Amino acid sequence: MHVTAITMEDATFPYRLGTDCAEEIVARLGDRAASRYLVVCDTTVAALYGHDLVARLEKDAGPAVLLTHEAGEVHKDVTTVGALAEQALGAGADRRSIVVALGGGITGNIAGLLAALLFRGIALVHVPTTVVAMLDSVLSLKQAVNASFGKNLVGTFYQPAEVLADTAMLRTLPVRELRSGMGEVVKNALAIRPSMTERLAGLLRPDGRYDDDALRWIIAESVAAKADVTGADKHERRDGLVLEYGHTAGHAIEHAARGEVAHGAGVAIGMVIAAEVSHRLGHASAPFVALHRELIAKAGLEHAVPAFVGTDDVKNWLTYDNKRGYLDCEGTSTPMVLLSGPGQPLRTGGMPLVPVPLSVLNETVDALAGPGRTGADHRAAVPV
Repeated sequence: MHVTAITMEDATFPYRLGTDCAEEIVARLGDRAASRYLVVCDTTVAALYGHDLVARLEKDAGPAVLLTHEAGEVHKDVTTVGALAEQALGAGADRRSIVVALGGGITGNIAGLLAALLFRGIALVHVPTTVVAMLDSVLSLKQAVNASFGKNLVGTFYQPAEVLADTAMLRTLPVRELRSGMGEVVKNALAIRPSMTERLAGLLRPDGRYDDDALRWIIAESVAAKADVTGADKHERRDGLVLEYGHTAGHAIEHAARGEVAHGAGVAIGMVIAAEVSHRLGHASAPFVALHRELIAKAGLEHAVPAFVGTDDVKNWLTYDNKRGYLDCEGTSTPMVLLSGPGQPLRTGGMPLVPVPLSVLNETVDALAGPGRTGADHRAAVPV
């Protein structure tokens, strides 16, 4: 496995990336000599990888237990964390136990918060199984779950001891999840690392099929992009806020869709909305907005609010964005990450945030919902 040292101010941990390296993952976990390995995953990942990992750990590392939660964004809440904590303690967890987060970004956040809370903090190791997790969520110290008022509003900052990523685990991902991951990759290229844009445009595939070489390059570039803005900002409250590009509207769309829009797909739509807002406010050029649409289309993602998502719901959730409080915004505006060009965030007081009139943001949401739409919820069967 190739090792990258992740440094965020005084927080450092190794990120190991390889292909077909399950034995090395078990060996690395075994080297930590945990009293018990608490493998946290959803019920889908449990069938794919969870039972196998627990069996391998039991054989070669030490006592292990599988802790499962229901799959889906709707289960990313404090109730799930509490239930897992009870399971862990009932299985004999102690201060020398290790939480192994096996799964995507939802599981990573749930398990991360669990590790931070058990005995006021035990070791956390991420074994990501999705593109979004490998190149985004496990590279953040943010461990948070959702509240009824919005996404990621309840949580803390907590450092993993290590990340162990195997691209072979991406082979079982549904195309929907592979495309979702590419939404975050496009964000990294547009907002942070424009140097990767040309090659990325040639690698992106609407069918979501990528070979291991392409995935390793995409993940490595995204790791570098994140390092560019979090190295001196581990809490993502200054330069690291640029990672929120596309997330203001993206999170609102996810929440309004009740889990039927994948995270990266929501971010992709949110980036187009942000680009259109920047254009309407006189900052971004029309060709730059078109670049957003081009890259998102190459990734097989939509750039309009899905027909089954009610725009009134989206506009409601916009007012609960987790960046509230960073700027002194009046009730008629909200802080957003906007770009004037590739890798060029607009700034207020050194932060890559600007106040955006809610009227302009709401008008843009309506415009990207398509002609003839109303604000009502038009739920359909096919998720994004």
